[in-house]
Order: sequence, then C-alpha cells, then structure tokens
Amino acid sequence: MRGLMVDAGRVPERLEYYRRVIDFCAEWGLNALQFRVADDQGCAMRFSSVPDLFFHENAFAPEQLHELAQYAHSHGVDLIPELESFGHTGYITRATAYAHLLDAESPLSSEFTGVIPVHPETLELFRKLYREIAEVFPSVYLHGGCDEVNWGGSSLSRKALETRQRYEIWAEYLNSLNHIAEALSKQFIVWGDIVLHKEPRILAQLSKNIIVMDWNYREKNPARIREALSTVRTNGFRGIGAPALINYRWGPRAGQDQLANIDAFAGAYLGSDDPGSLGVILTNWVPSRYIQNSIWDGFAYAAVSFKEGSAIAQKSGFQRFVEEHYGADWNKDWDETFRQVYAAAPQMEREPSDDSLPLHIPWSTDEELAAVLRDRSPRPNPFRELHTRLVQLERQAGKNVADLQAFTLSVAYLEHLYWREAIAAEHAGKPSTRDAAASLIRDIAERDRTLAEALAKDWDQGRFADSVAKSKPLYGLQPKDQLVFQFQRAADYSASLASQPDRFFRLLAVSKPA
Repeated sequence: MRGLMVDAGRVPERLEYYRRVIDFCAEWGLNALQFRVADDQGCAMRFSSVPDLFFHENAFAPEQLHELAQYAHSHGVDLIPELESFGHTGYITRATAYAHLLDAESPLSSEFTGVIPVHPETLELFRKLYREIAEVFPSVYLHGGCDEVNWGGSSLSRKALETRQRYEIWAEYLNSLNHIAEALSKQFIVWGDIVLHKEPRILAQLSKNIIVMDWNYREKNPARIREALSTVRTNGFRGIGAPALINYRWGPRAGQDQLANIDAFAGAYLGSDDPGSLGVILTNWVPSRYIQNSIWDGFAYAAVSFKEGSAIAQKSGFQRFVEEHYGADWNKDWDETFRQVYAAAPQMEREPSDDSLPLHIPWSTDEELAAVLRDRSPRPNPFRELHTRLVQLERQAGKNVADLQAFTLSVAYLEHLYWREAIAAEHAGKPSTRDAAASLIRDIAERDRTLAEALAKDWDQGRFADSVAKSKPLYGLQPKDQLVFQFQRAADYSASLASQPDRFFRLLAVSKPA
C-alpha cells in the first residue's frame, strides 16, 4: 500500500479535485487514497441511514462518493474510508439528536472529547454508520480513527471506571467496533498514537485482526519508526506508516523536516518484505491551511520516496516533478527554488531551540497590531527572492500552469505576511506625520485587498465558494488553520484603518518596545 490522504472531514472539496488526486496517484504509482469522511467540523457524506448528524453544507450524497470509489478503482486506486469513531466525533455530538453521547461534563470541558464508549446507543449508531460506509466504499479496509480522544467526563463513563481500568474499556470498545467491521467483511484500522505509544496496555487486549496506523510527524529517524513497527509486529498486528505533509506544524508550505519524516517512514515500512507492514499513506491535514494546488510537489516527492526509496527522492524527486508535472526543463533555478522553499517554510509550532521562521497570523485587530509594533524584532524575508524567481519560472512551464501559479501564490502570501509585519514595525514609535501614516496604511490596505482577492479566487476554483471554512471561524480549529478567512479579516481591518488614518497614526505613535 502506497497512498495519500484527503481531509474531507475538515473541509470538503470539489469532487473534480478528488478525481484529480486519484489521477495523480495513478500517474505516480500510488495505489491508495484515504478519504476522511468526518471530524468535529462535520460529516462530508449525507448518511441516508442516519440523517440527523451534523453535516457540512457541501456534504456529498452517498451515490456521489460511491461513484468516486468506482472511479478510483478503475484507476487502480483503493479509496479507503475513515470514519471517526471515538474522538473527533463532533459530527455526532454537535447534532441535537446525539448531544447526550458526548463524553464530557459539558461541551467545553475538554479538548478532543469523544463519544461515550459505554453508552448502549454508541455501538448501535456505529452499526448503522459502518453498514452504509461499507455499501458506499467497496474497499476491504475501514478506518475507524480513534486517536486524540479524551473521555471519562460523563456519568456513565465515570461509573464504568469505578470497576474497570481505562485501557480495558478502550480495548473492549475498539474490539466491538472491529467486530462490527468484520461482520461487514472489512479489515479495521485504528490510529496508533494511543494504543501504541500512550497506553500500550490496550494493544495486548486488542483483536489481532485490527490494523495499527502509526503517525508521528516529528520523527526523522527510521530506526525509531522501525522500533514502533516491531512492537506492532511482536504483538501480532499488522501496521501502516503515516507520515505527513501539511500538519499542525505548518501553514501554506511544509518544511524540509517533513521530507525527512516521509523518508523515515518509507525506509521503515517499505524497506523490507515484512508481510506485517501494509505500507505507507501520506497524511495531509486541514485543507484551509494551504492553497489547494500548491503542494503537488510534496505529493510527488512522497510518491518517489515510497516507490523507489529516499535516496532517489532526495536526488531527483523534485526534478522529476518539474519535468513531468510542469513540463519544464530542470535547471539551477528550479533546484534553488525547491531547496529554499522547504528550508524557509515557517512553522506554527516550533521547538524552543528551533531557529526556523515562525508563522504568524496576519494582524487584524488593534491588539494584534500593537503587539507587532511593540516587538520590532527584524525578521528575514526569504520569500521575496523566491516569489520573483517563481514568477519568472512560470514562463518555462508547458502544462499545469495553474498549479505553478498556485505554488507562486503560496509564496506570495508568505512574502506579503513578512513584509506586512516588517513595514509596520519599521514605523513604530518613529516621528511621522499624519500624511505619512495615512499613505503607509493605504499602501498596506491596497496590497492586502489585492492578495485577499487572489486567495479568494483561487479557493473558488477548486473548493466551494460558500464553504464555512472560507468565510467563518471553523469549529474546533484555531485562526492559524484558516488562511483565506484570516487574511480576509486582516484585509478588512487594514481597510478600516485606511479609512481612519488618524487611528493608525495614534497606534504608531504610542507603541513602545516590549
């Protein structure tokens, strides 16, 4: 198994895009596509058997996803459904009919809350959901999720915990889900973070038919990943490796650490003929974090690493991508572009000793702007040179030019983000006339407007124009997870300051260093 993942549970995207991902998999030798059906934000398939879930406004009919699965099959790609079945189950508990299944004292009492595993209605609900999933997706696999879940807040769970250990309830619940899946002739997959790493006592009590999918997005050492796979195998299970491209660490672009993460999993899970290793799937999270068609290069790199090994991917992965996807001749400008863009990618979450660039949310309130003005710490802007070079390279592309333009737009966004902070901080606390302040904020506002329009136009081409993720805060996610929405807020804010330049002048004048 070598594949990719799409996160429709967070943000459904157009079926045309999913078909294109399937085409890409077929072209690059990938044979699986994991399709996340639901998450806290909503359900991307309108279950006819359970019509009162919390559905995305652009959720698909079962027939549409069945046709997508058939399209994938015709291209040699297995469309594997993932339906969250413990944590990440807001698509169930946010619905009025199932709010009583939330395993917490209150809806806001804990992060990653899930359904109550000991409630008699929970398994009955999943019997219905799994049955319909099995009808829609012909894959032999059914991924049940079951990661990142805090539970035990409800009275039913607290009572159960008086007589049984947490790991015992965990194992019993997962085994019950597996039993439902097996009755539908499905092989059940669960994420490995809890059962493999955080509470390994669960593993000893699980049915050996369950497949453990190990994700660890910071690990770059294949030996440590092999150790985890060895634990899976020693306990009698089969495993799937799950590195990531875009995840909680990144915004528009992933960094070189993620390439190393991909290579490490490829080496551990695909470097031998161990029948217990089912392969590797590259996960990719929260589509609203990035520009849709800007990251094909990362998918291509993973495909080469999975199929031919990390050494070949490192040597020629991006060259093959440029030649095959963009139809351009490889040269030193392309080489330097890919080296720089992965080296410079800013991180949302950094280690204390990490010297990489931080990814900030564009300032969109007086308080956020005041913080930037107080900071005044100069930061490099490597994206200016990258943006200029990418604009020039667009002339060399012979096909998929729109994808290269999306790549360029992602770099333009980062360039503007760092320019916007630097130009404001540069004028903080300095003597300035009201006219100079008015001219500055008008310039910022105009550039903001131009970029916001470009981001919105790009979104509408491959995603739904009326998507909540584009226009409103998305339930359960942070502002950094919504690039287009947050930048539109920033553009609206700078426009308001441009219409009241005296207010901007006062903010500049009173700012003091932190």
